[in-house]
Amino acid sequence: MSLESVMAGNGKYLIRNTTAYVGSGFEKMKGTSLLIEEGRIKKIGNGIKAPEDVEIIDGKEFFVTPGFVNAHFHPNQQINRALGVGISHDKQMDLLHATDKIKKPKDKETMSYVSVLEGLRAGTTCFQSVGSEIDYQFPVYHKMGVRAACVMISKDIIADNKKKAVRAQTWNPQERIDLAEKQHRENHSDLVRVHFGAVNVRYSSDELIKGMLSLAEKYDVHFHMHAAEGDDYVASVKERTGNRPIEHLHSIGALNRRVSLAHMTKLTDKEIGYLAESGAHVVNCPRANAYVKVGLCPVKELLEAGVNVCLGSDAAINNNSNDVRGEAHAVHDAISFRHNYLIDYKTLFSMLTINGARAMGLDKEIGTIEEGKRADIVLWDKNDTPFVPGFNYLADIIFTDGMRAHTVMIDGKPVIKEYKLVSMDEKKILQDARGVARKYKRAFDDYVAHHI
Repeated sequence: MSLESVMAGNGKYLIRNTTAYVGSGFEKMKGTSLLIEEGRIKKIGNGIKAPEDVEIIDGKEFFVTPGFVNAHFHPNQQINRALGVGISHDKQMDLLHATDKIKKPKDKETMSYVSVLEGLRAGTTCFQSVGSEIDYQFPVYHKMGVRAACVMISKDIIADNKKKAVRAQTWNPQERIDLAEKQHRENHSDLVRVHFGAVNVRYSSDELIKGMLSLAEKYDVHFHMHAAEGDDYVASVKERTGNRPIEHLHSIGALNRRVSLAHMTKLTDKEIGYLAESGAHVVNCPRANAYVKVGLCPVKELLEAGVNVCLGSDAAINNNSNDVRGEAHAVHDAISFRHNYLIDYKTLFSMLTINGARAMGLDKEIGTIEEGKRADIVLWDKNDTPFVPGFNYLADIIFTDGMRAHTVMIDGKPVIKEYKLVSMDEKKILQDARGVARKYKRAFDDYVAHHI
């Protein structure tokens, strides 16, 4: 049986006399109102008559944006935060795989509440949530009332060059395909979706990749994986397949509009052409890539080719942050340094919102404030210091630090209200996480640290 969200009721809200950024162009509408009913934005405009039983929110001191979409997110890696500082990408992967052997499913769930809470506070309303196991993720998103697409990313190719202590677990491909389909049938819902994926071309066979993509097509959802993340990754794929990662995906028919690919720091012009022709999406994770020195995603070239580019925070092990908003600033700086070119702030805001929704197949439902769309929105207090003097609130969101969302609504229900989580006790979440962290650090020191 699928889990039921704890926030099951459909409330009515009228956010009156506010500033809202509306439509795909994020047009600034001052003194407007938003009527929310049954989880959707029913009306936008002036002079909206308040229906019966509606909760009226005075929006004068707020501005409203669509919620952010974190299109590549490892929630349980919160437990490894700051353990990988100053080590190479290869060593970080060793750390990750070694620590997976001592993590317990309940501990992963406990730490995931913290990482999702951090994202929520920063205005994220939708997560593409990945992991080699995802059963522990379903209760997190349901209990918190948060939109997500959970993606099991598996490996079936053994890393023979790695010691057993730091070698990732591998599975039989057909068994994982069958499990993924079972998880989709039992857990998929409008709010907490189950999509399909694989870990990457380096450690996932064609059988696994094509099998998972076939399920995405069967159930009309999307497919996600890592790709082209650094020179070593590219060289390993080329040795195994004879092609670079995106060339290989093209050759096996695994590039289309359902496919989103994370990182993508090593791409040729030819591969960019394949992405543009196929309609595949790119999830840029600039801070994580800089953290482990695997290169820069060629965002300018991808945009010029017409490829949809969105953003992901990746994982606390290689970013130390679950705030996807910071990735937009990092993209701006990377392009500026690399190309002496200034990217428009609205393009960056699109990467944070509608582009991520499009990569997950949700652009008809979320990503912009429009009548008929789901009410996944954020209210920001104009009087918070990052928004003073308030000449350009969208630019403030991209380039200023320190802001927190006053109110976050997902599916028309308040999830954060007056800076506090609605559905759960924040203090208990953090207390439980610290308890897990103490046990985990002891196990890490005893069984893992000497292998890294």
